[in-house]
Amino acid sequence: MRSVRRLRVVAVGGGIVTLATFARADAPIDQYSLFDQTTQSIQDLRTGLYWQRYASTTTFLYKDTFATCSAVTLAPFPTGGWRVPSYKELLTLVDEVPHEEYENGQLVTKYIDSHAFPGTSIGSVYWSSSLSPATPGTAFTVSFHFGLSQTTDVLTNAYVRCVHD
Repeated sequence: MRSVRRLRVVAVGGGIVTLATFARADAPIDQYSLFDQTTQSIQDLRTGLYWQRYASTTTFLYKDTFATCSAVTLAPFPTGGWRVPSYKELLTLVDEVPHEEYENGQLVTKYIDSHAFPGTSIGSVYWSSSLSPATPGTAFTVSFHFGLSQTTDVLTNAYVRCVHD
């Protein structure tokens, strides 16, 4: 994470005042395609993947994530093709350096770009499509609160953020 200094020039009562503001850049500035607050999907320019910016606020059992993602219809792919990300794909969203933001009135740590993926809940882990070969009945999940991965029982509820090739 790095700080980016931005200057803003404002005219005040016939004079000019220069204001310096600092904005945090969670991911490298060239990581994602251009977006604004209304953009529903974003492309990771390094992997070529398109991500659902606003993950569901509902948690799902592992088996239900596939139908949930296949029902997603976001530009630039309004006809579908969205899916649950693999374990490796989901890990590409984890920031190396966390940031803090307010969630439900409390300051919390998050390991995901808050500009590209605003409102990412940390109340639970996020499903990947990858089952664990070492532990039957579990799948790999990622926590954006701790920046860690783990295996989670497939009968547990967790969030999902869908991806498109």
